Amino acid sequence: MIKIKNIRELHGKEEENYKFSVVESTEKNIVVIENKKEKINIEIEYNPFNTISVFEKIKKLTEIKIVTEELNEREILSYIQSKGYDKVLWNPIGKAMHQFNMIEDGDKIAVGVSGGKDSLVTLNAFVRVKKIAKIDFEIIPIHIHPKQDQADCSEIKEYCRKLGLELKVIETNLDDMLFGETKEKNPCFLCGRIRRGILYRVMKEEGINKLALGHHKDDIIETFLMNILYQGNRNIMRPSYISEEHGVKIIRPLAYVEEKNIISYARKLSLPIMKSKCPYETSEDSKRLKIKNMIKEFSLENNDIRSVIMNSIKDLF
Repeated sequence: MIKIKNIRELHGKEEENYKFSVVESTEKNIVVIENKKEKINIEIEYNPFNTISVFEKIKKLTEIKIVTEELNEREILSYIQSKGYDKVLWNPIGKAMHQFNMIEDGDKIAVGVSGGKDSLVTLNAFVRVKKIAKIDFEIIPIHIHPKQDQADCSEIKEYCRKLGLELKVIETNLDDMLFGETKEKNPCFLCGRIRRGILYRVMKEEGINKLALGHHKDDIIETFLMNILYQGNRNIMRPSYISEEHGVKIIRPLAYVEEKNIISYARKLSLPIMKSKCPYETSEDSKRLKIKNMIKEFSLENNDIRSVIMNSIKDLF
């Protein structure tokens, strides 16, 4: 993969058997790809206001991914939209947004950006709607960062700037609260509650009326089955609801999107995903992981098992 600020920086770059040259003139602009092994050159003409298509052609020809740090206003939508995701990503997101009236004129929507694939795809979804729909709303990406976590969140900040947004980073002592002397028996529940509480506080201070979370179809199904099997109740992670205590609306635009399609999209765009350091995500004692593996087994017999389960619980939304 080659990271550049703009297409001009591709000039002189070498990767594997290829060397790139950028030639600009008043008549036309071209990228020259020199295959040093086979001694051949390929020329690709490009529009300086739409370089995304050029990078896609380069990837097809060389299998080299080009990632640019800067996008002009016209390129942002082309980059986010990508090709081949209408049916599995944008259509189900649009369906959820429309069905649950997730975006209205005048909204100030906080997007909880953890740095994982789900939250970044959620952020992209709102930027896409902002570009194509005639709805006047504001997007405020918020990242909660434990002070003890040495992971650098600068890549997420840069990614937000690339989309024309400014990431709001809130530092916390989350690790001390979760893994201190008390050693909570259910840290996942407490972690989510603390993070949500911080988001609610910031929303109140900023006058934000909606909170967008990145939970997807698999999350909703897994949570429901966990509650059935381990708690003995039918509580569900709803795509949309009002928090009466805090006076805000919680929305989940990815409610109808399967995780496998989020993974595919995130990989194609090389999203700057922060590696999670949570020991409970991959722990053998994780109830969610056990449920996830159970669904995988069922899907071997019925590939549509997630949709079957989802259809059976829609009356609870």
